[in-house]
Amino acid sequence: MRRRFLLKPLVSGVLMILSGIMMPLQAQNNTTETGDKWGIQWSGFIKNDCWWDTRQVYTSREDLFLLYPLNELLDRAGEDINSGAVYNFSAMTSRLTAGFTAPDALGAKISGVVEGDFSGVTNNDINGFRLRHAYGKMTWKHAELLAGQYWHPLFTPDVAPTVASLNTGAPFQPFNRTPLISLTGIFGKFRILGAFITQRDNASDGPYGITSTYMRNAIVPNLHLQAQFKNAHHIAGLGADFKVLKPNKVYDNRVISEPLATYAFLAWYKMNYGDFCLKLKGIYGQNLSEHLLLGGYSPTIIFSEHPIERYTPSNHFFSWAQLSYGKKIQGYLFGGYAKNLGTSQANSGTYYGRGSDVAYLYRITPGVWPCSISCRSTSKPNTPLPPTEPPILTESYETLKKLPTCGC
Repeated sequence: MRRRFLLKPLVSGVLMILSGIMMPLQAQNNTTETGDKWGIQWSGFIKNDCWWDTRQVYTSREDLFLLYPLNELLDRAGEDINSGAVYNFSAMTSRLTAGFTAPDALGAKISGVVEGDFSGVTNNDINGFRLRHAYGKMTWKHAELLAGQYWHPLFTPDVAPTVASLNTGAPFQPFNRTPLISLTGIFGKFRILGAFITQRDNASDGPYGITSTYMRNAIVPNLHLQAQFKNAHHIAGLGADFKVLKPNKVYDNRVISEPLATYAFLAWYKMNYGDFCLKLKGIYGQNLSEHLLLGGYSPTIIFSEHPIERYTPSNHFFSWAQLSYGKKIQGYLFGGYAKNLGTSQANSGTYYGRGSDVAYLYRITPGVWPCSISCRSTSKPNTPLPPTEPPILTESYETLKKLPTCGC
């Protein structure tokens, strides 16, 4: 069993009290106007995360963004190298936000946001300033147009986990901010969203590493469509996602790779009555590693007169649920489950993505604000699994020779 102890809310609260005494770090009412409807409103916060893990973990940003525990790695004496504990402190997610307003245009209300923090674009850029959100929005009575960098629609901002950890439920909940253009139709309590999306900081893996080049080469943007119902107490929605990658792998001075088309489907629900809140979400999808989920794809090389490299995607099922009670002091119970369903076709054993050797993951996280203890555990079989099945994760990480073929 691997435990993570989080002191973030308590430490952040103390820092905010001190900052309020020493200097105006949170300037939520600091508005500068140059006209009746032109304006900018600044806000932000200082946040310090402190944590201790009882085992080495697969993470991002110096262990701040937790995904799952590492597998056994035995030394010559048979001791597990990854069994040691690890801790860290970090203030890199301290944030600065500027909200903009402008005069109405084309009958729409105009607004915008630019927001950044200091967590960097990559793990080699820790404490570097990076863009979180930067978008403009036009809002009419029955429509809303958004363009810029914002949450990928798979995130579903109306129904997302509220947990102490920065990972916000990953790798069971998508976590991806990306450039997009979205149009939402508003019909009373119903909303229909369509979006054209590309990749930037959160990009797909491939023969040349993690880069947005594979999607840009495909010409076709990531397409997303979703419908949502929302009233005072309930939110429910369905969505579908489609994307194409083209790695353009070169062999013998010629491009041999073919495009890969993948899809995902999702459903979500939220019920809120007084201090009680229930959230549910499920996703079935292919090649979703850019969302900090498990997934990817594998090449299959076909030799004829000239070699051709085709790709087959992995298939995964993700789900999570959260119960919470309270407002000022909130207790919650979060549970997540992810299942590896294998690749759609026979694969070569080479894998671009994340978690090809993970059969399934689950997480159980109880919490009470402002302090939380997070626990994750999985089971280990007493006998080896057949070679056509990936091993079950046990707070460990083990490389498979080959992914199974999905039977769906």
